[in-house]
Parts: sequence; structure tokens; C-alpha cells
Amino acid sequence: MSQAFGRRPTTKPLPAPLPVPVKFARPGHVQPPRPEPASPSLDDELREWKKARGSNFPFKLLALTASVSFGIASVALPAQINDWAQYPLYALSAASLYAGFARRKPKA
Repeated sequence: MSQAFGRRPTTKPLPAPLPVPVKFARPGHVQPPRPEPASPSLDDELREWKKARGSNFPFKLLALTASVSFGIASVALPAQINDWAQYPLYALSAASLYAGFARRKPKA
């Protein structure tokens, strides 16, 4: 055994790294800056993206959660407050329940 412990024999030398191309400017010669193509503003691009994507806000889930919350509030409030707040809470519960089940018209 002529090898040292833990070393592997290298039969092939490692390849040399490829040369990196470098641009050199000639003295006295300045390249004019390339005009960048006119790109739309960030606001316009965001507006177009939102229009193409549509709205994914969960209105139905929010309306149904509000309906349940108003219904529980009409039962869970103390009797003194519930006497004068029960009908507005029932109305809000019914309105949000209707909004949750109503179909939304798609945007044209």
C-alpha cells in the first residue's frame, strides 16, 4: 500500500476553468448609452394585471361569517342591551345572509 490513509489517487488533472470574456473600451472612444425601450409604468402594469386576474376576495365567506356573528350577538348580548339591539342585529344578519347566497354578476 503506497497510498496515504484517506487520500484518493488522482489520475486525471482537473480541467482549467474557461476564460471569462471581458470587454475593453478603446481610449477616447465612448459608446453612447443604448436607449431603453419605453416600458409601461408600474401602475399601468398593475392595473392590467388586476383586470386580467379578477377579484378573488371571499365575499361569500365574509358575508356568511358576518351573518353567523350577528345571529350569535343577538343571543349572547345581555338582556338589557338585547332589548333594543335585537332587531338591528336580525336585520344585519338577514342582509349578510342574503349577500352570501346571492350570485354576483361577472364583470363585463
